[in-house]
Amino acid sequence: METITLKPGQEHRITLPGLGSAGYRWMAEPYDQNVVMVEEILHSRKATVPIAGSLQQVFRLTAVAPGHTSVSFNQRRRFEPEKEPHASYAISVAVTA
Repeated sequence: METITLKPGQEHRITLPGLGSAGYRWMAEPYDQNVVMVEEILHSRKATVPIAGSLQQVFRLTAVAPGHTSVSFNQRRRFEPEKEPHASYAISVAVTA
């Protein structure tokens, strides 16, 4: 698991390999929103789409307040919520004063 340390207001970006062409999306699982905020950065309409494959998904983590939390990203299809994720990625976030 990757570990990062941020100060309130600092940002960290995570880029995860896409598989949208097969219906998979990365989703952030429950985490402490009092410590960090997670937002997906959407591609512009001008983004170059690969001939074969999918666009990557990019997320911005913004430190909110001192504390610690882990953010788990799971790549799954929305219509298969009970199925095991295709892939997973976790990051430990420590926010210091």
